[in-house]
Amino acid sequence: MEQGEKIKLTITDLNSKGEGVVRVGDKRFVLFVPNALPGEEVTCRVVRKKKNYANANVIDRHNNSPNRIKPLCPSYGRCGGCQLQHVDYATQLELKTKTVYDSIKRIAGVPDPYVKKCIPSPSQWKYRNKASVPVQSNRYEEFLAGFYKQRSHDIVPFLECPVLLPRLEENLTLLISELKNSGFTGWNESKVNVMNFIRHLALRSTKFTDQSLCAIVAGRFPNKNESNKLKMIATSLSDKIDGMIFNRNASKGNFIWGEEFSSLYGESVIQEVLGKYKFDFEISSFFQINSEQALNLYNYAATIATDDKPGNILELYSGVGTLTAFLSEKSRHVTAVEEWEHASKYLKINAELNGLNNITGLSGSAEDHSESLSNEKFDTVVLDPPRSGCDDRVIASILKISPQSIVYVSCAPATLARDIKSLITDGYCVKSIQPFDMFPQTGHVETVVLLQREK
Repeated sequence: MEQGEKIKLTITDLNSKGEGVVRVGDKRFVLFVPNALPGEEVTCRVVRKKKNYANANVIDRHNNSPNRIKPLCPSYGRCGGCQLQHVDYATQLELKTKTVYDSIKRIAGVPDPYVKKCIPSPSQWKYRNKASVPVQSNRYEEFLAGFYKQRSHDIVPFLECPVLLPRLEENLTLLISELKNSGFTGWNESKVNVMNFIRHLALRSTKFTDQSLCAIVAGRFPNKNESNKLKMIATSLSDKIDGMIFNRNASKGNFIWGEEFSSLYGESVIQEVLGKYKFDFEISSFFQINSEQALNLYNYAATIATDDKPGNILELYSGVGTLTAFLSEKSRHVTAVEEWEHASKYLKINAELNGLNNITGLSGSAEDHSESLSNEKFDTVVLDPPRSGCDDRVIASILKISPQSIVYVSCAPATLARDIKSLITDGYCVKSIQPFDMFPQTGHVETVVLLQREK
């Protein structure tokens, strides 16, 4: 098999990226084929070949899998945001269960992990409460906003997005149009000068309270004329967007947010309701993107964390205190830790908002606080780290605390399995593995794992 070669074959498997998979020869060589499902016979062309794998594009599909459906998004196949819109929902759930199973078995070394069936999202479409849209300027267009193509920083212009909440989708469409018509320019990393301006647009909407915020993330502060234009746009959209925030980010990294925030118009905080709890948060705060499914996950995680035995809980990576509130109902006391300042300050605010007096919020890194608290007595440690998983210092501190139970919430099966392996090695055993579909139409999956110390 060589690059450029045309080959006919039958797809045998599907990976979490929505790519068809075929193992060739001694099965150590793997061919990945986008937009091809198991059971489909395809003619494809090899576009890239490496030592142990190759990528190929479909030239002709000779039959359709019964699991194939028509994608709703007009940009599907070009936009890298969703990978599974061509796959029916039942198959998506099976794939996500399998993804978790394979990671726990292969990386954590659990021989035959029992992974419960992935819990479906209450909404398969129009569920996402957050959109982060890069903005660029190139030789063809001064203001180009949309989502990245898969494995690139090339932008697919935004047309519509069927996974966004309807109000969020409408607001994004209107905001892009207003900014473009007002003569604003996008960012160009290869030509940084005073003409470059907007790097990202960030929008949030709430599912249950119908509130909205937007943020303009730029590489420099606006001049007087630009500031006036932005305020005029915010005013014209005030019946749809409750507030507009400006954020300056002059760094060269991929992280969206800089440290400097200011209000251009209206509110800078919105409130969502999950079950009986209310939560205030800012646009840059971590908040699960699927509010309906988040409610299911928090109820589940809080139940297994306490097991009807109220105790002291240490919660790491707590965000604005959403899961914290659910944990507090069934525990003696919760010590919650969050590093991002624009989220951690809401630990206390949201505890007071909900009348919860058994929560202590700590601002700072999980690494530092877990080490400083490692001599304290905690019955359970709950953690919900970023996709990169836990730093070694956090794992070491948890092992020193030696809680009876650990509840690990993760959006990345590979790093989840890596961290679980370290905990298993030190005497913990996996008691339950429950995937949740927090991200329908994508290959991502949220998982809640309960570990307990073996007696």
